[in-house]
Amino acid sequence: MSDHDITLRLSSEDDLPAIKTLNDLAFGQEDEGLIVERLYENDEALLALVAERDGALVGHIQFFPIDTSGMLPAKFAGLGPMSVHPDLQGTGLGGELIGAGLKEVKALGFQKVFVLGHAEYYPRFGFSVDETAGMAAPWGGPHFMAIELNPGSPPLAELHYPSAFFEG
Repeated sequence: MSDHDITLRLSSEDDLPAIKTLNDLAFGQEDEGLIVERLYENDEALLALVAERDGALVGHIQFFPIDTSGMLPAKFAGLGPMSVHPDLQGTGLGGELIGAGLKEVKALGFQKVFVLGHAEYYPRFGFSVDETAGMAAPWGGPHFMAIELNPGSPPLAELHYPSAFFEG
């Protein structure tokens, strides 16, 4: 993949149909695309980046806020879904989306980002199961990871994911 033919940018609401189509294609099912649609319909999205080549979307990464209840306030976000067109999977585009997205989320002051994803993939970018210790969440195990972006997050919290993940 050459950088000059792919552009990363913040997504807009106009991108939603193409984002859903891309997610459906990348995952081979509609679940992830429906989650993205619901995040926006329910006003539960934080930000998203898209990768564009020749006017077509070839990559997407979604972030959303995670509400917490705990002894101390927290500013947590979730990552997902992330999709790359099947023709470009394995080219590093996903890593570019993750790096650019985490930079944006860090600049917004978020302390941690959580992901439910491939246990072999996300640790390459600093995600760790250890960072989820003390967090009560709807899921756990080796696929539930987090990365600390800014210091000061509480050691204990209850994570409340957006309703978009539980509808349908």
